[in-house]
Amino acid sequence: MNLVRKATLALGMVLIAAGAIAQSAQFGHVNSSFVLSKMPEYSEAMKKLAKTDSAYNIELEKLAVEINKKIEEYNNDADVPQLLKDVKAQEIQELQVRAQQFQQRIEQDMQQQQQQLMRPISNKVITAINELAEENKLVYVFDVSSGNPIYVSDERSMDLVPKLMERFEISYDPNELTQPRITQ
Repeated sequence: MNLVRKATLALGMVLIAAGAIAQSAQFGHVNSSFVLSKMPEYSEAMKKLAKTDSAYNIELEKLAVEINKKIEEYNNDADVPQLLKDVKAQEIQELQVRAQQFQQRIEQDMQQQQQQLMRPISNKVITAINELAEENKLVYVFDVSSGNPIYVSDERSMDLVPKLMERFEISYDPNELTQPRITQ
């Protein structure tokens, strides 16, 4: 009987300790997309991407003009032998394929450049979030920009955005930042 009391007492102490730990667990939340968009490095990266995109669009436009010119020539050549029409049609088709391949390569290159430019900025924000979580003894930090949280309580969860903005010395209007809420 003494063994049963000790086991019950031990189990009770474990449950009390687990409850105390659960009650002391602190949660944080952050809108990382908002923080990223306010970083000066982000603006610089977006300008670089826009410049590259503009250069690619100029080249695509030149290619489109060339294709349209060939199509117009093809349509205006009524008295040309069929063999020459076939050759011109083949040239147009090859130009169109080349334009599609170029467009695909552009999209791939733009994605790679965006990843290369954004990775250091994202890592900087993630590192700061991790540091703030450690400093504030947070157990979990939820990113509300991912779209997963339906509700976040500002009273029970620490908003890390103000601390991140302070850490990065970025001024912002807190009214720009909205937290997800349940709507009915």
